Amino acid sequence: MVNRSKTSCPRVLMVDDDPALLEIMTDWLQERCHAEVTAMSSAEEVMTIIRPESFDVCILDYQLHGANGLTLGAMLREIIPSARLILLSGEISSSIESLAFEHGFGRVFTKPVSPDSLAPAIAR
Repeated sequence: MVNRSKTSCPRVLMVDDDPALLEIMTDWLQERCHAEVTAMSSAEEVMTIIRPESFDVCILDYQLHGANGLTLGAMLREIIPSARLILLSGEISSSIESLAFEHGFGRVFTKPVSPDSLAPAIAR
């Protein structure tokens, strides 16, 4: 395990199947949060590279091809229990929000998410 200081750049996994949004969010996370970002478009891609301690924060879209963000979050929680999980969705119902918290997500945001809202969740 690598010992990381509080001044280290957060290692962020960003998963969204919208290529334009993925590019915009990746650029923003790198510039605004000084994050090391790994951007992927599906749960299948993520599962090929994931390993313990690989990410500090995982930002997952709710609607993904193959698996939804809640399912992917549950899988990631098993492999990286220390990672903070953030869910993004175009529409957030109270049932999705409740399920997200039950699956260990710390924050849930409606897209489009404001950078000013997301930054504190990344920096914690």
